[in-house]
Amino acid sequence: MDSHSHYVNSVCFSPDGNTLASGSDDKSIRLWDVKTGLQKAKLDGHTSYVMSVCFSSDGNTLASGSNDNSIRLWNFKTGQQIGEVASHTSEVKSVCFSPDGNTLASGSDDKSICLCDLKTGLQITKLDGHTKDVNSVCFSPDGSILASGSDDNSIRLWDVKTGKDIQTQHNNSNEILKKCKTTKFQKNQLPICVNPNYAILVLSTYPFLLSNGALILQGQFQTTWGEDLCKFFEQRGSCILESLNQIE
Repeated sequence: MDSHSHYVNSVCFSPDGNTLASGSDDKSIRLWDVKTGLQKAKLDGHTSYVMSVCFSSDGNTLASGSNDNSIRLWNFKTGQQIGEVASHTSEVKSVCFSPDGNTLASGSDDKSICLCDLKTGLQITKLDGHTKDVNSVCFSPDGSILASGSDDNSIRLWDVKTGKDIQTQHNNSNEILKKCKTTKFQKNQLPICVNPNYAILVLSTYPFLLSNGALILQGQFQTTWGEDLCKFFEQRGSCILESLNQIE
């Protein structure tokens, strides 16, 4: 199967196994007859690299994500574009249909994951948590969990119904606080930095940080390029205290 004129970024079999779809840096999507190896169709519409292609479970719809920031939906039988989803502000690197075919997940260079209702064409929710590009998304067989892989070296699991990071749900900040109410946290034993421009702690050049239930006191954590890491810590189950009065 040799018709693309540039890098092939993604391939996906149709559910019946008879057709293979491919997306390429030549901006095209091609459909191939698996038995003969011949090209059945060429789908044009994207204005930049096609990074990901995925068939719906019934085989009627093909989704594609592109460097032009768009997600396009194609009628597999006619080869015509039937819809376009604009959910991201940067390159769409991965698209995946839910098993029931009602939801489309997409991961992007804008660090987010979007879930779109295909019946209405509207965005259901946006999942934020990764600190770098989201390269891959995939539904579990029952459709209840979404997995995502990112340039931040992490894999995250999301509850599709709640849109929450599953690992975060297993951490309880109140339980953390209960364990931390000791004499070590008396006001007169904690140093206080009142200058917000003072670098209290440099953790890492890159935010490859993992924490599970940390208690952070009056912390200001930023990367060297100004990225706020407090949200990242909270999503990992940490508790950030704005005031020492929150500790008994």
